[in-house]
Amino acid sequence: MGNTATILKFQPKAHAPVPASVQAPKTTARIKKIRNVDGVKYFNRQQIQLLRRTVRDMAMVHASKNNVTAIREWMAIDLLTSTGMRVSEAADFRCGDIKAGYGQSAVYVRNGKGCKSRTIEIPESLKKHLKGFVSWKAQVGESVGDDDYLFVGQRGAWTVQAIQQVVKKYLKQLGLYETGKSVHSLRHSFAVEVYKVEKDLLAVKKQLGHSSVQTTEIYAQVMPEDVQRQVKGLWSFIQ
Repeated sequence: MGNTATILKFQPKAHAPVPASVQAPKTTARIKKIRNVDGVKYFNRQQIQLLRRTVRDMAMVHASKNNVTAIREWMAIDLLTSTGMRVSEAADFRCGDIKAGYGQSAVYVRNGKGCKSRTIEIPESLKKHLKGFVSWKAQVGESVGDDDYLFVGQRGAWTVQAIQQVVKKYLKQLGLYETGKSVHSLRHSFAVEVYKVEKDLLAVKKQLGHSSVQTTEIYAQVMPEDVQRQVKGLWSFIQ
């Protein structure tokens, strides 16, 4: 019971291609699932919250049944949606990459795109979740040394494909899955939300690890939600 309480506290597997011009158009219902700004697919805030809540609740339900997979899945989803990490960076994440000492709330990416390292600032909620998850790993007999992988299953460290399948499973369950970029869309969603807070492209660039701010500028495009806020009540003063 003690272990379960600890887990619950911290948890918040040869035809020729059809030309694009004659392909069937997407249905209206499908277009509504994922926002698209100049080719960048992302989920809105409500959809990300739904995903997070669903996976978290699943982990809480299965924790008492010793379903360790659900606990790991929630940690993976929380890490991806709270940091904007690439899926390859999450798969390579080690226990020692958590920077949660006094006055610290960050994670370290050892080998990002282009073999570049970086530090990502994280919210307090993720910091607590990561610390609790590492404690849980130790309790169940998993190695938690600095170079030990954070995500480990029965066959060893989780691969990129394993994490992709976790995300795909829940997106399908919620009716949010769309062929292509299902996992990478979480990164885009994070970037969109971070940019909305202060409209600071340099902050988004730093968090994502972009080499040039020009790559980050795509998140500064006008978004449907922004336009709706601006036109809401337009001309309403006219009787």
